[in-house]
Amino acid sequence: QDDRTSLMEKKFSYIWNAFISSLREEDLISNSERDLLVVPSSVGDTSVTQWPPFLLASKIPMALDIAKSVKKRDEELLRRIKQDPYTYYAVIECYETLLDILYSLIAETSDMKVVDRIRESLEESIHNQSLVRDFRLDELHLLSDKFNKLLSLLLEIEQEGNDTAKMTQIANLLQDTMEIITQDIMKNGQGILKDENRESQLFANINLESIKDEAWREKCVRLRLLLTTKESAIYVPINLEARRRMTFFANSLFMKMPRAPQVSSMMSFSVLTPYFKEEVLFSAEDLHKKNEDGISILFYLQKIYPGHLSHSCVC
Repeated sequence: QDDRTSLMEKKFSYIWNAFISSLREEDLISNSERDLLVVPSSVGDTSVTQWPPFLLASKIPMALDIAKSVKKRDEELLRRIKQDPYTYYAVIECYETLLDILYSLIAETSDMKVVDRIRESLEESIHNQSLVRDFRLDELHLLSDKFNKLLSLLLEIEQEGNDTAKMTQIANLLQDTMEIITQDIMKNGQGILKDENRESQLFANINLESIKDEAWREKCVRLRLLLTTKESAIYVPINLEARRRMTFFANSLFMKMPRAPQVSSMMSFSVLTPYFKEEVLFSAEDLHKKNEDGISILFYLQKIYPGHLSHSCVC
């Protein structure tokens, strides 16, 4: 993505999210619907456009089914994934976001080497168009389940303070995940976890500093939605008024808006704001009626606003 496109996406995401937040503040949508509708604040962190999750709903489960059914050629897998652009976007975003989250949790260099070797093997197979031969893609659903549990645990941890029990669970989940990848999914990954110089258990130490970052937690929420939403989100939001406003907002983005005239060419107008029971509506007789000093309301207004009342019919 070029800088101009990225800037436009950020501007749009800011406006769109403000609009969605206003719907939530008025209770026109629920929290879950809001999560499905917002554009991530981390827009631009991936190599593909990050669409609102409701457009990507059910795409990852669909991609897993496609991967399970393809047995021979990478070309067929890529062709079927790219048949629906949103499925392709969802797959790329999930992969890149998962890597980002995993790397942020790693505290030990030896653990990082494990993830590096898995990533390098995967990307090499993609480059060589041997992904279907080198990986058991029908086992990917096991990985999806593990990541779903991992994300749920990460989001349960409070931003302040460490939950030792949950940290242990996270470490165990990461260990199980690496074993599934290297033993069940990769056909030649058995040696990746072997390290004679390792002084501690794999992922015995994890870094949870990122949990304090709202944008990072938002990534986890979004990724979990992409992994777990199996139904189409075509009816989101349910509220008819919210749907009407969204339709109006979307249509307004494509309207041919006329150019505004120069300020000097605009017709001016005045607004009178009543103060308590102050009268602001006067008849012609009231406007011409003189007070004890011989000054009428109309004369007073003409002196203060000479340009505004020069064409008034009461003058």
